[in-house]
Amino acid sequence: MQNYSKYRSRKKFLSDINVTPFVDVMLVLLIVFMITAPLLQTGVEIELPEVDTPNIPENKDPIIITINKNNETFISKKRITSEVLNEKLKEIKKANPKTQIYIRADKSVTYDVLMKVMKQIIDSGILNVNLITLPKK
Repeated sequence: MQNYSKYRSRKKFLSDINVTPFVDVMLVLLIVFMITAPLLQTGVEIELPEVDTPNIPENKDPIIITINKNNETFISKKRITSEVLNEKLKEIKKANPKTQIYIRADKSVTYDVLMKVMKQIIDSGILNVNLITLPKK
């Protein structure tokens, strides 16, 4: 019995935490988020013009109107006609008089088409209109 107790007292327990699996999991999650974050942009695929303009602080729930290169108009990802746009804008104005509208227009969209959409927005009573561009490289 005496020999057994001597053997037991020499054995030490490992009390260090192995962080290698934790670091591996965190690196995998980081890579997944880095890949998926750019894909989470909402809206229609367009090429924005690059302009040197200051950044405007974003509204909590911005209304984004997109005009693609085929001159089709969208609210978020839903395609709408000119008549429906007028109705939607009036509903938006009625729901929130201080709403902000952001316009994303493909760089190939003509000034005429852009101004027609802006006129519809202003005619609905919404005066806070912003244009979205890419920062100049």
